[in-house]
Amino acid sequence: MLPVFKSKPSFLIAGFERYTENGVPSIREAWGEFSKRHQEIPNAVSHNTCYGFEDYSRDFDMNKGGFPKYYYLAGHEVSSLDSLPEGMKGKQVPAADYAVFTHQGPISMLPQVFQEIYGKWMPTSGYKMDPAISADFEFYPQPMTDHENALVEIWVPVVKS
Repeated sequence: MLPVFKSKPSFLIAGFERYTENGVPSIREAWGEFSKRHQEIPNAVSHNTCYGFEDYSRDFDMNKGGFPKYYYLAGHEVSSLDSLPEGMKGKQVPAADYAVFTHQGPISMLPQVFQEIYGKWMPTSGYKMDPAISADFEFYPQPMTDHENALVEIWVPVVKS
């Protein structure tokens, strides 16, 4: 699994956030709320694309032997974070240089894809996660209707190690 390197300017995401204290079910909960209410997200750039944002900058716990604990936000890119309805959160994602990995297949395989990126690729790549950002995200460039054959880009902010 080799990435493509891309630069991306700062952008905004709004949606539904959960802390992953219960692992993948917490992420599913965020997506469940997103599925029910995504049309309510104001200022959406597109309702056909979405993001899964992993925020490792707050209350991060690697949880050795278990699923890592962090804040996860399922949302849309937006042009403004103004007027978010109750229960929604927003994030400004800083401009960065990214290693972008593409996964086409079951959504259920994403934890293994992340393990491959962070456990195998990164230690030998000459890169490390950009410590100024402490986050990464998935970009879903098409509506998620086929969970067994989804197209997902995983964007990891990197700097030379």
